[in-house]
Amino acid sequence: MKNRIFGGFIALTLLAGTAGAWAQAQKQEKKPELTEKTGVISVQKADPKKNEKYDTILLKAGEESIKLLPGADKKVFKPLEKLAGKTVTVKGEYLPPNPPKYPLAALKVASFVEVKAAPAAKK
Repeated sequence: MKNRIFGGFIALTLLAGTAGAWAQAQKQEKKPELTEKTGVISVQKADPKKNEKYDTILLKAGEESIKLLPGADKKVFKPLEKLAGKTVTVKGEYLPPNPPKYPLAALKVASFVEVKAAPAAKK
């Protein structure tokens, strides 16, 4: 009887160790990949009729509209609202669209840089 209990304890220990190693490997695989997109910032005001609390900040990159979301550092995200109408390069974690709940692609903002316009060529 003691041998069965001891054998069961050893098997359980090995199984728990394997599960822990597997969980650790899963955590390492899920590093977010940073994507860089350049476009014009557009701000849509919150609609109280739709129970919206916050303004929606979009990055219009050509034909594509990407919703900007705050990343880990919320202080980086706040100044984006003031840059409405300006061209900005945003770097962050890309989240693809998932209709019907999330019809737009999203970008969790890690950093951004305002793009300065090139000086016009003289004639």
